[in-house]
Amino acid sequence: MFVAYALEDRSPAFVLLFAAACGASSAYGFLAGAWPFGIVEAVWMVVAFRRWTSRSAGNRPAAAGSPIACDMTALSAGERRRYNALRPLVLGGIEEVRETRIGFRARIRRSTTVADIAEWIEMERRCCAFLDITLALNRNGTTWIEIGGTAAIKEFLKREFSALRVVGRDQVWP
Repeated sequence: MFVAYALEDRSPAFVLLFAAACGASSAYGFLAGAWPFGIVEAVWMVVAFRRWTSRSAGNRPAAAGSPIACDMTALSAGERRRYNALRPLVLGGIEEVRETRIGFRARIRRSTTVADIAEWIEMERRCCAFLDITLALNRNGTTWIEIGGTAAIKEFLKREFSALRVVGRDQVWP
């Protein structure tokens, strides 16, 4: 039980092993007549099993506890001025928006440089670390940004980025 507890950050399997060890200890407590010990271990088993189900369900531990909040101190004053110049350039270059299950895909016009887009993404990521942002440069010459992360993040993006007006619904990269 102690080893599984010590290693549980490495894999959800260790959380399940801990839950199983708690279950075995609980059974032993009841069989030995030490029912208070059996109850305590049963409670620990339930807690550990719930933690295992949340971790193994594909939830990202860091993201699950992370707030949807931007860190406005992540950029220096000079970087903030550059960000304020890049954001309208990139968002103003959006020609098409498609809604995905957990965010949006936006096609950026060819006149917006990849360097400007990449610089904006890097700064946006530093301010809003909870976002998943992907840049795709396709062989047909189109440039796409996918931004999102979870359903809650998608709702945040709808409020924060008015440029993400949905034109079509698509969940497959072009």
